[in-house]
Amino acid sequence: MNSRYTDSSLFGVVIDIQMLSRCDYLVCTFSSQVCRMGFELMQVRVGDAGHRFHSLDDIYYYGGQHSHDEIAVLSHVPASKDEFAFKKGETIGIAGNHWDGFSKGQNKQTGDNGLYPSYKTRENWRIVDFPIFNGV
Repeated sequence: MNSRYTDSSLFGVVIDIQMLSRCDYLVCTFSSQVCRMGFELMQVRVGDAGHRFHSLDDIYYYGGQHSHDEIAVLSHVPASKDEFAFKKGETIGIAGNHWDGFSKGQNKQTGDNGLYPSYKTRENWRIVDFPIFNGV
């Protein structure tokens, strides 16, 4: 721990982030912030890198973002009172990943909320036109 705040330690973290950003696909923990930064720099290199990562724990988010919605790819019947039901195709608003295979969220169609198996949902990408600014 004596070397944690040295110049060489900082240099090592910067190199790790740079190397992560040059990968084709990231499998890591976004809670570490190091991987998250590598992913953000990857976006600069390849454009839309939204399909080039899998976080083992946390979801990708940034402070102040709009609601984070997912689409159910499998229906779910609650196995406990802490869980909520949803059908394939319904929209689930995610409030956070619990790092144990479950996420917390809300069924946008029914208003029910609680826990759900994370593997039963996928990102609901919002794709919008972004015009090119001529002469800029």
